Amino acid sequence: MRTNPVKRKLANGEACRGVWLGIPSPFSARLLARLPIDWLLIDAEHAPVDAPTLAQMVAAIAETGGPAPFVRVAQASVENIKRALDSGAYGVIAPMINTREEAEQVTAWSKFPPEGQRSFGSAYAGLSFDISMGEYLRTANEQVVLGIQIESQAALGNLDEIFSVEGIDLAFVGPIDLSISLGLDPLPENPHPVFQQALTKIIDAAKRHHLPLGIYCSNGKAAAARIAQGFQFVNITSDVGSLSKNVLAELEASQ
Repeated sequence: MRTNPVKRKLANGEACRGVWLGIPSPFSARLLARLPIDWLLIDAEHAPVDAPTLAQMVAAIAETGGPAPFVRVAQASVENIKRALDSGAYGVIAPMINTREEAEQVTAWSKFPPEGQRSFGSAYAGLSFDISMGEYLRTANEQVVLGIQIESQAALGNLDEIFSVEGIDLAFVGPIDLSISLGLDPLPENPHPVFQQALTKIIDAAKRHHLPLGIYCSNGKAAAARIAQGFQFVNITSDVGSLSKNVLAELEASQ
């Protein structure tokens, strides 16, 4: 049986570095899964990823036994969470969680009974962990990482209520949408004092509830700075960003 290395590292207070995947391709996911990183996250919220491609990308990552396959779902719904986990994802991140009730609902959808309401039946979920369907049913609640995304002014007023929900493993900050919600420019590393105050409020609330934090980063340098702040789940780059940046760098070198 394969275990979830990200869940273990988060519990131990260790940093987990990964890559954000916005290109809907099992081929590029398969290539990146050979790198010495902790996770690869398939962005099903803002990338054109359909259900078959999502399942193929999760499988391509999981088969390496290396990075943990994660999925950010398009919306916090039972259908989206079920689809991601039934594909064999090691973790899901649900966007735009603003209230305790929403956090409780997404937790119920992510956990098998008696902890939740997740239904059972996928022949593929256990393959990611190299176990049978029955073994997956017994161990999934312990292995899967549930992340909820904090990215709005509304969520800032409910942090203690949200973070106290049992079963949440990670609070992930969406800095761009949070900035927009606060009336600021959409910057991932926003220097504005209002954003910095909001971030401090999230960090303090997470400490009170002993909840690991993650945040989207624009590059490795920004990721290092966030780790120094106490964030554990950070992306060092994205496939889209790295592709564009490296092509432009090579084009400049050829002049």
